[in-house]
This record gives sequence, C-alpha cells and structure tokens, in this order.
Amino acid sequence: MNRLVLCLLACLTLAAPATAAGTAGSSRDIAEAYLAAYQRQDHDAMRALYAETARFIDPTSLAIPQITPPIDWRGADAIIAGISSWGIEQLSYEIERSYESSDAVIFDGRTVVSYQTGIGERRFVYPIITIITVQGGKVVEHRDYTDFAGARELPTHPSRQIRRE
Repeated sequence: MNRLVLCLLACLTLAAPATAAGTAGSSRDIAEAYLAAYQRQDHDAMRALYAETARFIDPTSLAIPQITPPIDWRGADAIIAGISSWGIEQLSYEIERSYESSDAVIFDGRTVVSYQTGIGERRFVYPIITIITVQGGKVVEHRDYTDFAGARELPTHPSRQIRRE
C-alpha cells in the first residue's frame, strides 16, 4: 500500500511541471493571440503580450522611405506609437500557411489594410510573411517581410469615402 501511495506521489510530482508549462500557452497559441490583437488594433492586449525588450521590425521597409519611414521599433511604447501612426482603420490577415520553428511562428499570406486619410478610406492588399518570436511566454519580436512592390490598391466602399462638393 505504501508503495502504491509513493508511486502515485512520484507520478504526480513528475506530471506537475508539464501541466504547469502547458497552461502558460505554446508559442503558437501566444503568437496567434498576439496576431489576433494586432488585427483588432487592440493595443492593450498587444502590450500585455510583449516582452520588455520586444522589437517590431520590417527589414523590407528600410530602403523605401518614399513609402514608409523605416519600421524598427523597440519596446511596447515605441511599437504601439509606430503602429498608431499608420492610421489603420481595419487590418486582416489572409493566411495561406503557417508553421512553427523553434520559438518562431511563421505566417505566410497577405494583409488587407484600410487606412483613414484626409480624403477618405484607402485599402491595400500586401503579400507578407510575418514571424512572431515567443520566449518565456511573451512576444520578443514581430518581424514582417512585406512585398511593398507587390501591393495593390483595392476599391473602397462608397459609403466610407468623403465626398467633396
């Protein structure tokens, strides 16, 4: 009887760390939760998922200042300020495939983004690869590779355009 109790205690002790680690969420779960918050532009939810040293970078933006200032921000405040400066009205990912490699979750597809401008809404579709790196249960890096040359403007909804008379 004592052996049975000891055996059960040993099994529970060995299983406890695995259960505790599982409740924290896998890298994929955290990356998907982050990407969902990013699409909603839910800055509070994004901030809660960022590591203190989080980085948001799009190396493809570094050579095209005529389209966008370089995107390379560090820390939640700088990242959120940078994203907020884009004037995003709506953002959605159309993911063709995703996979996980080490701590990184890779999303391959395109984004459809609506921006609010002084003359109304403008919508674009961008081919993109987004890599979210998760360590210690937090997003440490959001890395985009955006095909700015392959972007195309989409028609907007007439009700969302500002009419000039």
